[in-house]
Amino acid sequence: MTNAEIREFKSYVRDTLVRKYHLNEVEAARAVRDSYLSKALAMDKDFVDHDTVEEWAEFIYDEINHESLLMM
Repeated sequence: MTNAEIREFKSYVRDTLVRKYHLNEVEAARAVRDSYLSKALAMDKDFVDHDTVEEWAEFIYDEINHESLLMM
């Protein structure tokens, strides 16, 4: 993924967190920034292609609510 594609993907994840999980925009932006998604993208820019935006939003929502996550 290019940097522009990564920004767009993260934007879609933030939008999903706001729409589906009722986070406000600041909470959603912070959740995405501090999530495993950002760490995974730093290691491999194509890593996130394996899961949908909705799946990443769910992973991040579970992560910020301290739910147990399976290894991705």
